[in-house]
Amino acid sequence: MIRDYIFGGNWKLQYPTVETSVKAAKDIADQLSTIDVEAFIAPSPNALYEVGRMIKESNLKLAGQNMHFMQKGAFTGEVSIDGLLEAGCEYVLLGHSERRRIFGEIDEMINKKVHTALDNDMKVVLCIGETASERANGDMAKVNMEQLSGSLKDVSEVQLNNIVIAYEPVWAINNEYLNPGVKIKAATIEEANESHAVVREWFVKNYGQSVSEKIRIQYGGSMKPTNAKELLSQRDIDGGLIGGASLKAETFIPILNSIK
Repeated sequence: MIRDYIFGGNWKLQYPTVETSVKAAKDIADQLSTIDVEAFIAPSPNALYEVGRMIKESNLKLAGQNMHFMQKGAFTGEVSIDGLLEAGCEYVLLGHSERRRIFGEIDEMINKKVHTALDNDMKVVLCIGETASERANGDMAKVNMEQLSGSLKDVSEVQLNNIVIAYEPVWAINNEYLNPGVKIKAATIEEANESHAVVREWFVKNYGQSVSEKIRIQYGGSMKPTNAKELLSQRDIDGGLIGGASLKAETFIPILNSIK
């Protein structure tokens, strides 16, 4: 089965002001107009509204970086699903390794967020992945399957139409708080293929072969213009969830062009 590629730019807190976020979004949206591919960006929450307005008429979609599972309440510092929808978000990232490993989010909490998003017609990019020590101990498959099982509990086959999986090897994410003392490197083709195959096999066992063939799995660990073409040529890699290389059109657009 041929699956459509999907790319996301996770800007994290790299653009702290609205002005810089809007400028970067405009540059990317302008250049994306000539590329037939599904792509979104996830600015910091303070910039969502203005970036959403800027890209509203473009092919570039908007995503939230996170959200609370409750729609309102006494949850200081959180973002609501209604706020994301009002800003124009079509996607939300859930379970990102930085949320799991730095902020302590567990599968049960992520699962609640997944259901809140799906119940409100928001598409979910569910992030999973193992640390360097977990891979070294031979637990790559175990960790990823546990995260899938916990985060997708009670999600129906129909609801999976609004789910994208982002496999992000934690050890390939350039974040000193996430990876203290770890040498950052992108996964090799063999490592990426092995992990993506584990994810697809989990869907075979839990939802069946036809569902597994349809689910899109992004690679999310240091994808750049220099390695994108080789990664994206692999059967089970359906795009990328990109960090640093998504911050500027000059590095993000070449990645999108590499599918040609």
